[in-house]
Amino acid sequence: MALRSLIMGVLLTACSLGAGDAIPPTVTTLRTAPDAIIPTISRTTQPISSPDVAPRAPNPITDRCQATGAQHTEIQAEVGLDYDARTAEVLQRTRLYNRANDPLEQIVFYVEPNRYPNVFTLNALAADQTVSDYELTGRRLTITLEQPLEPGCPLEVELDFTLRVQSVARGIAGFAGYLGYSQRQLNLGHWLPTVATRQRGEWVTHDVFAVGEQFVGDVADWDVTLTLIDAPPRLIIAAPGEVTQVTPDIWRIVHRDARDLAVSVSPFFQVQTRVTDFGATVELYHFDNATVETPQGRVDGAALALEAAAEALEIFSGLFGQYGDDRFVVVQGDFPDGMEFSGLVFVSDTWFTSFTGTPQSYLYIITVHEVAHQWWYARVGSDQALTPWLDEALATYSEYIYYEEVYPDLKDWWWAFRVASFVPSDFTGRPVDSSIYHFANVRDYINAVYLRGARMLHRLRDELGTQEFFDWLRRYADAGAGGIVASDRLWALLTTEQLEATDAIRRAYLGSP
Repeated sequence: MALRSLIMGVLLTACSLGAGDAIPPTVTTLRTAPDAIIPTISRTTQPISSPDVAPRAPNPITDRCQATGAQHTEIQAEVGLDYDARTAEVLQRTRLYNRANDPLEQIVFYVEPNRYPNVFTLNALAADQTVSDYELTGRRLTITLEQPLEPGCPLEVELDFTLRVQSVARGIAGFAGYLGYSQRQLNLGHWLPTVATRQRGEWVTHDVFAVGEQFVGDVADWDVTLTLIDAPPRLIIAAPGEVTQVTPDIWRIVHRDARDLAVSVSPFFQVQTRVTDFGATVELYHFDNATVETPQGRVDGAALALEAAAEALEIFSGLFGQYGDDRFVVVQGDFPDGMEFSGLVFVSDTWFTSFTGTPQSYLYIITVHEVAHQWWYARVGSDQALTPWLDEALATYSEYIYYEEVYPDLKDWWWAFRVASFVPSDFTGRPVDSSIYHFANVRDYINAVYLRGARMLHRLRDELGTQEFFDWLRRYADAGAGGIVASDRLWALLTTEQLEATDAIRRAYLGSP
């Protein structure tokens, strides 16, 4: 049976889209014709169930427009995934709320896959309110409503689309291999359209840029059902949250209070697990080349990376607040460096195969760095394009904290190897708080934002005192939990005296101190 026929046969009862609703395939831009008929969803799906909330009978009059900040966007998706063809047929329903104080005439979705040619095809769009028109240009899908969405009111939008995942690119483009495939795995990161965040009354979507990351996303509740089409034997699903194998070919993934939902699939994965002291299970999905020959003999790099991830989770939970999920997933990725998602991170195959067998290695450094992003990205959100230091400098300095706690004899090595060799004490580059658009290459970006940012944080720690410094970061992690914050939130948590004491440091490192 054809892929689209199979999934649509399963999902027909969950939507009101008919064959006549199809629209032309998308490359990077799609606009509806003025006389296009945009279907209206004929029924309302139930919100994602939560065991923590007692069920009650819905009241369509009082429930409709009482959204609060605690009500997350709900994303439900039915996915037909063909691993060998590297395609996914997706029917996604998103329930969002207008949390603004004013009516919204337009709703904007962030569509990361549409930054690449021939990857994302929007087949149909429907909503439970009348849509005047919509336009998909690059990452930005703008939906214009016939009647404005009043404050507190919900809107359901249904997207029927096809993904044709491309092979992991070479060069700098390969850093985006979290949405790509290799001979060993298929990665789905930032693959589902999300409601764009609103900051200062504007929808935030950023221009594509080769350096850094541009995603800015609010937390949501995710409920995704994967139906595997003609799957090869022993296909293993790496995903965060609650993962349930419903049948041999159907998997359900529920991931609440998360900024994203990333999945990696491979018939070659091997899995190792470890339980942290506070009860979270850490799982590492790796390939057979994670075991390498070193001067010390044959070493299982996967086991040691797993140990480092568990140790980092424990340390950062104690310093920045408890890690919020029951599981944490690390995936060996066939693309450069590493990448963070909520509850799941990728660590490059390169760091496994070049592993020297000791903590003095990028395998440890990058694993710990990505773990730290569970606080500085997944918990406390920020604008990764305009203020990347708020997650990257903090994640980099968290590496130092890990070595300080677990391998104190190596903290000076880490500082010399990771920071001083690229950014000596007299280094003067762009300010730490520069946007990604100020950099012509990745090296300059990392030097200024990651490494000079770590120098700044270390000097702030010296000035404030270690206890006061970590108390400050803990309060920041609590204050920004679940939100998207700017740097003023961080500085506002210092006392007047602390601001005065750190003024010279901030002026030395920041463009806007």
